[in-house]
Amino acid sequence: MRGAVASVLAGIAVIAAVAWGAVGDGRVPFDRLPPPLQERLRDVVDHAAFERGVRDVTFRSREPIFLYFLEHPDFAAAAARALRVANYQVRPQGDGTYWGDDTRGAMGVFEVVYADPHKRVVHAQGTYDTPWLPTIHARIVLVLDFEHWNGADGHAYARSDVMGYLRVDNRFLEALARLVGPIVVGAVDRKIARTAGIAAKVSERAYDDPAGFLEALRKLPEIDRAHLAAVAAHLGQADGSRPAAPSH
Repeated sequence: MRGAVASVLAGIAVIAAVAWGAVGDGRVPFDRLPPPLQERLRDVVDHAAFERGVRDVTFRSREPIFLYFLEHPDFAAAAARALRVANYQVRPQGDGTYWGDDTRGAMGVFEVVYADPHKRVVHAQGTYDTPWLPTIHARIVLVLDFEHWNGADGHAYARSDVMGYLRVDNRFLEALARLVGPIVVGAVDRKIARTAGIAAKVSERAYDDPAGFLEALRKLPEIDRAHLAAVAAHLGQADGSRPAAPSH
């Protein structure tokens, strides 16, 4: 049962894993949101069964690539699949929202409801299916804060924090989650840390080996070629459809 509850929390979080990491206070900037949106987010934050986060995830990163992934979560998911970092699926819905499936029982719809140069707020609503419990309905608000800087070693870095507020909408399961919370917190933290680590792995691959990064993307048939060309330009590669000539 403990494993099932931990999976519930981690599964719903993975729905919004396309939000690529996030340093800050972990708070929703309610004063910058319109009243209807404030109400929708407060309903999750004020009634969250859990508030968990991961801080100070630091990794090598090219800021334009990092921001491009934030702006195009479907492409971010495809890149993670191409690099075999994660296997989740994301599709744009056409109304500013995205459908996501972690391929392990969790699926739902999410959208970025707030963005500024150093913060993203994501709202997700979905379900999680497990053989041990009824279908779980839940909502999550993720507050993602990030910053970039040039290190003394000459490399560019990103530091990110992610804070998640999870509300379980099944009454019985919400009570159960609160009851066993102290037991599963450690497991949940490990799951969230792994999710946040997806951003670091993909960003560092693009930073350390841009040509190899593009080659891996080219091998995935469903990669949008327009995205590939845009990322190639950000990486300083001549073309998104063929390998760049080796430098000497």
